Amino acid sequence: MDIALGTIREMKKKDLVFLSLWSLLVLLLPGVSWIFHRRIGLFNFGDLYFYHYPLRETALNFLEKGQFPFWNPYIFGGVPLAANSQTSLFYPIAVIGKIFPLLFSFSLENLFHLWWAGLGMALLIKSQGLKSEAAWILGISYGLCPFLTGRIAEGIPTILASLAWAPWAWLALSDQNTILLSAIWALQFFSGHPQFMIINAGAMLLWAFLFRPRLKNLKILFFSSIGAALLASVQWVMTAQFLLHSIRQNWSVLYSLGYSVNSKELWSWLWPGLGLSALTHSSAPVSVVLENSLAFPGFFVLLLAGIGLWKKPLSFYTLIIGLGIFFASGRHNPAYLWLLSHTPLHFLRTPSRFSFLSLWGFFLLAGSALKSIKKPSRVPLAILAALSLFQLLILNLNLVKTQDSSSYLGPHRFFSQTLSGKPGRVLISPAIGNPDKAMMYHVMNVNGYDAFYLKGFPDYAFRSEGRPAVDASRSYLQKWNTPQMKDLGVNWAFIKPDSVLSVSPKNPLAYFVDKKNYPLSPSPQLALLNENHWEVSGVWKKPATSLVISEPFYPGWKAYWNGQKTDILPWNGFLSSISIPSASPNSFTVDFVFHPRLWPLLVLATILSWFLWFAWALKIQ
Repeated sequence: MDIALGTIREMKKKDLVFLSLWSLLVLLLPGVSWIFHRRIGLFNFGDLYFYHYPLRETALNFLEKGQFPFWNPYIFGGVPLAANSQTSLFYPIAVIGKIFPLLFSFSLENLFHLWWAGLGMALLIKSQGLKSEAAWILGISYGLCPFLTGRIAEGIPTILASLAWAPWAWLALSDQNTILLSAIWALQFFSGHPQFMIINAGAMLLWAFLFRPRLKNLKILFFSSIGAALLASVQWVMTAQFLLHSIRQNWSVLYSLGYSVNSKELWSWLWPGLGLSALTHSSAPVSVVLENSLAFPGFFVLLLAGIGLWKKPLSFYTLIIGLGIFFASGRHNPAYLWLLSHTPLHFLRTPSRFSFLSLWGFFLLAGSALKSIKKPSRVPLAILAALSLFQLLILNLNLVKTQDSSSYLGPHRFFSQTLSGKPGRVLISPAIGNPDKAMMYHVMNVNGYDAFYLKGFPDYAFRSEGRPAVDASRSYLQKWNTPQMKDLGVNWAFIKPDSVLSVSPKNPLAYFVDKKNYPLSPSPQLALLNENHWEVSGVWKKPATSLVISEPFYPGWKAYWNGQKTDILPWNGFLSSISIPSASPNSFTVDFVFHPRLWPLLVLATILSWFLWFAWALKIQ
């Protein structure tokens, strides 16, 4: 860690002044609104409230009850929860959600990651031999560029967290430090959005191939990836399993092209007004504008990048910029369409996020150009830098501000008083509001909103609706009285804001079927001991041959019939069933438990890996 830690140790008084100014600037972005309006939530167009808040609140609620959040029964009829990396269960920074109110903790996380991104970029530039002033100008420009701050407005804190670690990964690589890079990659994965870790790592791999010592560089990346896999094993193994059983395994190629940068959006990378005006004047969804149109690094960085490009038009930096444009163009690029069909690229879903490569190339070119600029030119450049930072600050006042969150997070009396914790499902029309809010009330909704979900759900939804009823991240079920909804245990339908339909007689969540899969009465008794544990008991009689439990069939569920482990089989293309043992007594108790098979080994491997990491780090120092 010689260069990385040495750079920190060698911070002079001037660096501390810049660090203090940067810290104050980050706090000032929402600070005025915090003081005068007393609103703790940072403004966003909805994803924080629609997705991340319910997801994180649900996971924290599990932990407060002394349970681990393995399974989420509250959306899509049931999905894995801990396997979803965006819960940030193992990310150290997310622990502040246990200390402060959750909404305020999200605000603190966002501000910390802006600060961390700027500091990391400043240290990276300084480690390349540039003066403190140049390093901090580029560092603050990175922290304030709308590609990062726009994630706050977009409401996706996990993307900002991942982007904040990018310069630290390059700092570790420039230090040729395997142990530091492995920890950074693990933390970047834990932060919740692995896509940018993969994109950034791809750029680092390309750098390792092009620059000497190649073999040493490649060894560092290889062993760092092994180390990161061990340090993050508790998360990535479950996430990989979920991904392979999700709609991303066989979804339409159209779902991988929704965020593709067109030629007009490319111009917004050079002129931010185009992107910001699109937020209010474009017919495209806000999320598309924020993903496609805000890769603007600041006028000062663009000027320096232009100088660097003029002096050295063919370089690693220009290659990175070109690759960013190539991949970000998505559906507008025939070669990208070919790659989708012949590589695992479709798992990443959002082409526009490759624009990070272009943004990174701009900053690398800017740093290279600053090295070549002689002393007499520094005064006018300093003036331009100050103007550029001021312009970025003004731009960010439109992106980093507070808002009243009560309309998004205010309680819904019907859910909290009538349906909360009841053993039955509800079909809440997505036209009414946020389907994921059902998680906060412990209401088992068949609709949902998530980055990905189980691959059997789209076909099940199609059979229920008689038409396609899902897209890449959301379901649109409206019919509550179909055979599929009955099998799923739907007992209520909330289709209109002032009208709740109650199904009578109630559809059970566990029931017997005969050899022709015809449901039988009466149904057994069901006790939901917790989200990971169902207990079914009663008396079975012929012609019953199977017990159906209306939870999705997924690896990790285990069934114990009168204490004896028994196999779980898929039923009706989506749900789970247990064949009734022929020699079993008529009275029975079934424990239906979700507990991933490798979980104890993953925990042990992760704890041991971090213990060895700290021991190794202390030995080196």
